Amino acid sequence: MRFGLKKSSMAAAGASAVLALVLTGCGSSPQAGKVGTVEDPVTIRFAWWGNDSRAKTTLEVIKDFEAANPTIKVQGENTEFSSYWDKMATQIAGGTTPDVFAMSGAYPSEYATRGVLLDLDKVKDQIDTSKFAAGTVDLGKIEDKQYTITAGVNAMSMVIDPKVFEAAGVELPDDETWTWDDYADIAAEITRKSPAGTFGTTPMANDSFLAVWARQNGEDLYTDDGKKLGISEDTATKWFELNKKLMETGGAPSASQTVEDGSAQPEMTLMGQGKQGMKISWSNQMNSYSGSPLVMMKLPGESKQPGSWLRSSMEYAISSKSAHPKEAALFINYLVNNVDAATKIKSDRGMPANTELKAAITPLLKESQQKEAEYLDRLAEMDIEPPLPFPAGSSATMEVLNRFNTDVLFGKISPRDAAKGFIQEVNSNLG
Repeated sequence: MRFGLKKSSMAAAGASAVLALVLTGCGSSPQAGKVGTVEDPVTIRFAWWGNDSRAKTTLEVIKDFEAANPTIKVQGENTEFSSYWDKMATQIAGGTTPDVFAMSGAYPSEYATRGVLLDLDKVKDQIDTSKFAAGTVDLGKIEDKQYTITAGVNAMSMVIDPKVFEAAGVELPDDETWTWDDYADIAAEITRKSPAGTFGTTPMANDSFLAVWARQNGEDLYTDDGKKLGISEDTATKWFELNKKLMETGGAPSASQTVEDGSAQPEMTLMGQGKQGMKISWSNQMNSYSGSPLVMMKLPGESKQPGSWLRSSMEYAISSKSAHPKEAALFINYLVNNVDAATKIKSDRGMPANTELKAAITPLLKESQQKEAEYLDRLAEMDIEPPLPFPAGSSATMEVLNRFNTDVLFGKISPRDAAKGFIQEVNSNLG
C-alpha cells in the first residue's frame, strides 16, 4: 500500500497567540540526562488529547511499554482537545514541557519555528520508519527537517447513512462522478422526502475542507511560502455560497440548528441520531457516530480534479528541552511499531503508517473502521500530491472560517464579503 501525504490543520483558537508571546528561546539542546536502571528508572512525560476511552487505552499501552523497558517510566497526561493547546502553551512558558506530546494541524510548523521541537534526526537510531508506507515519514518534515512521527493517517470524507437514503427513496450517489451541485440537489431531495427533523446534510466549516475545495479549483489554501492565503476571493466566495445554498434549498437545517449540531458530541449530532443523510467528516470519526451502519465515500468533485489527500490525524513530537530524548524516542518507536500497542490502539489515532501493523489490525477493526481502511486505500491509489504543511500562524484559520461562515448562514454578511473578510483576517494572522 502506498500513501501520498502531508499534514492538514485541526485548529484550536487562541493558543498560537499565547505561543507567540512565550516560546522565545525554547530551542536549546537537550541535556544529557541520567541513564535509567531497573532500580532507578528515568521518567518521561507523555501528553495527548482525547476522551476517557483513549486515555484508558493509552495507559494500558504505557504499562506494556514499561514492562518491556524497565529502565523507563512514562507519566501519561490526557487533556480534552478544546483545552489541550492552551495547556501546552502554558507548560512551555513555565518550562514544564512534556518530553513526548501529540501534535496536529499547523501546530508542528508553529512549534518547530519557535524551537520547541527536537530535530528527530538526533534520535534517528531509536525510531525505525523502515516499514512505514511511502510518503508517511515525510508527513513529519518541516523545511526538510524531521520534527514529528505520524501516529496514523486519515482524510476528509463523505459519510453516508444508507437508511436515510432508503427511507427517502433516494439513490446513493456515485462518488466517482458526482459534483457539488449533485450533492446540494441530493441533500435538498432527502430533506423534502424525509420526516420533519431529518436533513440531507449540514454545512461544514473546516479549513481542511476549504483546502480540498481550493485544490479542486486548481489553487492551494496557502501560498508555498506560507505568508498568505493562496485561495482566491472567487473560489472562497463559491465555498460560502455552497453552504448558504444548502440551507436555503432545505438541504441543511437552519443556521441556529447548524451551529448547535457543530458543537454537539458525535453521537448527539443529526448524523449520530440517524437524522442526516450525508456528512463531511474526518474518516476516523465515522466510528463515533452511533446508529445504523454507515458508508464512506469520496467527496464530490474528486473525479474532475482531486483535492483530498491523506494526512496525519495525530503526530508525536519530542521537546527540544527533554533531558531524555533517546528514551522519549524509544517510546515513540514503541507506539508506532509495536504490534501489541497497535492491537490496543487500532485506528483511534488514524490508520497506522506501518504497513505491517495496518495489516495486523485490520481484521480486528469494527466494520465501520474497515470501511475507513478501504476508503484510505482508494485515496492512496489516486496518488494525489499533498499540499505543503499548513504554515505557522494558521492555527486560528478554522475559527476565522467558522465565524464568517456562521455570519453568512445567519444573513449578516454576503458570501463575497465573507470571502474578503476571511482572506484579510487570515493574511493578517500569517503576516
